[in-house]
Amino acid sequence: MQLSFRKKGSEAGVMIISGSCCIPGMAPFDEQARRVVEQAVSETDVKAQVKVIPASTAFFGSVPKELMAKIITEFNQSGRMPLPAVLVNGKIVSYGVPQVEDIKKALLETMDTGNQGGCK
Repeated sequence: MQLSFRKKGSEAGVMIISGSCCIPGMAPFDEQARRVVEQAVSETDVKAQVKVIPASTAFFGSVPKELMAKIITEFNQSGRMPLPAVLVNGKIVSYGVPQVEDIKKALLETMDTGNQGGCK
């Protein structure tokens, strides 16, 4: 399934699902996640389109139900808030504030596979 914000075949799609829409105190974590993603994109030179969406928007249809189910399952199993969640090409690569190296690895994998097609 492709998410509507990307241009097919042109670049990696990075989506940050933000929790601050529902829990305003999460705004600093969402901002940290955005900065980490921007740093990873800059350091890897991978062309990427980054989009931040509220969890409520993700839940009500802008993210495939299967991915939202994984996020909810993570919360149920760990007991901690799995937001912000970072997706690269439709794959969840981080729950919470991501590590730069994790995002860089996911971005570079898009180049290795020749799949710079954005979030699916």
